[in-house]
Amino acid sequence: MSLNFLLLLILFMGILFYIVTYPYQSKLARKLKRVKGYEEITFLKNVDLNYDEITKEVIESSVKIEENYIESSFANEKMRYLLVTPNVDSFENIPCLFLFHGLRDNCGDWTDRGKLLQNYLYLLKRGEIEPMIFVIPDSGDEGQSWYSNYKGVANYNYEDYLIKELLPEIERRFPKSNLGVVGFSMGGYGAYKIGLKHIDKFKVIGSFSGALSIVRLSINRRVIRILKYLYIPKFLFSNPDKLKFLDIFSSWGYKILEEDPYTMVKKIDSKLLENRYFYASVGLEDRVNHLMLQQWIDIMGRMKKKNCIFKGYLCKEEEHTWEYVARDMCNFLRYFNEKIK
Repeated sequence: MSLNFLLLLILFMGILFYIVTYPYQSKLARKLKRVKGYEEITFLKNVDLNYDEITKEVIESSVKIEENYIESSFANEKMRYLLVTPNVDSFENIPCLFLFHGLRDNCGDWTDRGKLLQNYLYLLKRGEIEPMIFVIPDSGDEGQSWYSNYKGVANYNYEDYLIKELLPEIERRFPKSNLGVVGFSMGGYGAYKIGLKHIDKFKVIGSFSGALSIVRLSINRRVIRILKYLYIPKFLFSNPDKLKFLDIFSSWGYKILEEDPYTMVKKIDSKLLENRYFYASVGLEDRVNHLMLQQWIDIMGRMKKKNCIFKGYLCKEEEHTWEYVARDMCNFLRYFNEKIK
């Protein structure tokens, strides 16, 4: 076989791969129609609630907010987290929810932009939910850690920090609390990844527009069988977020798949999913920059095949914003309250 023929064959196979796997809009429309037909999916338009009754004084009298720090031995960084507890006599059996923020955000965005406390107290005052504890950590690395252990980089082990330092501290303080985890965007990825890896710890796992099928995030295609054999060179990208992605997860496809929530759901033992509950919402218009709608469709389809217990919300007229998270927060808190018991 001549070298020229081999080069032409490689070129032909590359073009064929591109054509077959290209994410055509017709494919998206067809998959979206199928997923919308699932009984677990609700297609709705969220609205802004009137929080006028939830004043600063009401918040201060209803909850206590602590700002705490852990000198991490895994991340070589002083890690901040907020702890929000209800003003009650006993924390026994009150569920505890971890909330992971998005890329280049911080833990304060859940209260400032996500309207966490306004939504929580709005529902609590109406008797729709019961008291909860919130643990809200910074991700580390200036909000860019992906809640992950960096491949081949020492002292950037943020997943180890969360599981081996922060989680034990919370379990010591609230030993009888059932645990859940939810996140927005990058945080949605972290919630699903860490929740699935430690499924014995977390009963409810949720995502607001999370990166739940990160193969799409890296090469804009869901090609699991092929990706594990691929090497993705950094020179193909100029986008700093994608370059950071490869720094964290590596350029090797099989290493990316090891950290991919979609792949984890596919491979996990179904017995481990018993009495475990999943939530995932996304904005209908969140389909361009990071293909979050496409990733949501992927994970919903995979969960349906896996017979997971899940609830999905497809939110009309919503994009990738904290305002969308604030409007969807009540839906998740109701779900968490129902399933965490």
